[in-house]
Amino acid sequence: MSRSHPSGQPPINRLRTAPAPSPLPPKRRRRRRRRLILLVGALLAGLFLVLLAYWGEPAPPPPSPRAENRAPAPVDCSRYPFKHHSGKLKDLLPAYKKRSQMAGVKPIADAKALDQHLAKGAIGLVPVESTAAFWVAPMAHGRPYLTPAAKQVLHAIADDFKGRIARTDLAGARIKVTSLFRTRQDQRNLGRGNVNATRDADAPHTHGTSMDLSYMRFVDKDGKELPLAGCQQVFLAETLAEVIAGHRARDKQLFATREARQACYHLSVCR
Repeated sequence: MSRSHPSGQPPINRLRTAPAPSPLPPKRRRRRRRRLILLVGALLAGLFLVLLAYWGEPAPPPPSPRAENRAPAPVDCSRYPFKHHSGKLKDLLPAYKKRSQMAGVKPIADAKALDQHLAKGAIGLVPVESTAAFWVAPMAHGRPYLTPAAKQVLHAIADDFKGRIARTDLAGARIKVTSLFRTRQDQRNLGRGNVNATRDADAPHTHGTSMDLSYMRFVDKDGKELPLAGCQQVFLAETLAEVIAGHRARDKQLFATREARQACYHLSVCR
């Protein structure tokens, strides 16, 4: 039997509800509104700056031509009025002659003996041929041979020199190699006809370690001497000296001398 309410009315189901949140104080409401306004304003300003930068950006410049397509720069004569690097090449023969003897081949008497050794393959010399970086000139006193180490140094120096002048109007210049290996007879004959050459039959050129590179004359791809203005000749000579001096600083077995009377750089590779 159901229990009726005394008043005759059905009982009211009293549910417990969460109390309504109390309103924020006016100061906090203003603070929150201000933060919201600042945030929206910052977003709008950032969007405006992005659009402005995009619309106002100039068209990108056309790509620059590749380095190999650029016109070569003429040699600046004002930079080469004097010699800067060749003065560093001043090694004296007594400092390295013994080393050259130990590093190179035993001196050979004459051309006939040299041909016999070459035919047997019983000599530590390799042929030296012209490249795009250097030209081996015909030799009245000597043959185009070097020790493998000396040949390697010649190629390295010539390639570095070629790289240094590649962006100039003298890019086609090649080093002129004027002397390489000599027999004892070559050395004596040269000494008789050239007062500047030593008659020492055991000179470094007879060991196959040595080479002479002209600093007065440079040649083109056909081996013809280049007509050079004074500053162009100095530029090529000093650039070559700079390359040699750099190799000399890294390789303690490379000796180099600027020979004033014969107008060449004499190099000996004693390893």
